[in-house]
Amino acid sequence: AAGAQIVAQPIITVSRQHGSRGRDLASRLAERFQYTLLHRDVIDRISLCTGHVRRLLAARDEHSRSQLTMWADSMISGKYLDESDYAVGLLKTVQSISRLGGVVVVGRGANFIVESTGGVHLRVVAPLDERIRNLMRRGSLSADEAAREIKAVDQERAKFVRKLFHRSVDDPLGYDVIVNESGRSLDDLVRIATIVVEEKLARLKAG
Repeated sequence: AAGAQIVAQPIITVSRQHGSRGRDLASRLAERFQYTLLHRDVIDRISLCTGHVRRLLAARDEHSRSQLTMWADSMISGKYLDESDYAVGLLKTVQSISRLGGVVVVGRGANFIVESTGGVHLRVVAPLDERIRNLMRRGSLSADEAAREIKAVDQERAKFVRKLFHRSVDDPLGYDVIVNESGRSLDDLVRIATIVVEEKLARLKAG
């Protein structure tokens, strides 16, 4: 068991319903655990460029996270690849990141790629009316516009997970915990998530 535990800082994945505060929670967890935060757009850009994947694999072999942090800050889009190439690139990217460790990954079904023993997997949900209010506060959207955006994005994410992983994004068995943010402050969400992460990290360390 000791030989299998090769990652000192297992990956944390955060899945979230659109309009929830999952992205804010991921940012706070990255600060709390001193992890590198990688959003879905960065994951996509790495996955779509074979050069970035090769560099990531090299960084993994060298156990160097400083390069990964620099890429997250200055990533540029690679050339377009077809869907099958993207899926392969995504799989390799997330697997490599998980072996490198010390990363919070937001979205892109990362929890379905990384085994339960390879990280901590969280999902953030919220009632529709709260998500609508969150989007209205973030930008200049009306309630109807926010509702339409939520429906479209939720459907896109569900389709993405179903197509690539043949799973439901709402499958509770895909996560260590699903947090309902209803009536809770961001600090409350961070406290709940921190307890879950610390407990899981302790179990993974114990083997």
